[in-house]
Amino acid sequence: MKSSTPYSFETILELPLPEAREKVLSALKEEQFGLISEIDIAAKLREKLGIEQPPHVILGACNPKLAYQALAENPDVALALPCNVVLREQNGKTMVSALLPSVALKPFKGLKVQESSCTAEKKLSRVFDALTTGINCH
Repeated sequence: MKSSTPYSFETILELPLPEAREKVLSALKEEQFGLISEIDIAAKLREKLGIEQPPHVILGACNPKLAYQALAENPDVALALPCNVVLREQNGKTMVSALLPSVALKPFKGLKVQESSCTAEKKLSRVFDALTTGINCH
């Protein structure tokens, strides 16, 4: 079930993180988001601090058209890019969450910036709907 907080979309997938990652990437691709970065939090904590953690990654997702529209009007928008989608495994299930673009871009001035954030948020909402239902609608 997709839920949200005042600042994020969230859902739990009944899959281990590697399988959930592929499902998330597929849903993002349906909404024209590409993967531009990936940070393995668990691996970094293990490497830097010797701490073992359950699988935990941050996927940096970007819709190039929307990013360009916002950046063309206000280059400072780069401070809030890309859209981070976080996957955190616990007990064989994966919590998937993403910061709402309207929250991330709220401080930045510009009509195109705000329009882009609304469009990105609608697209991310559809991503989370697809993850929850398993159905991708175009």
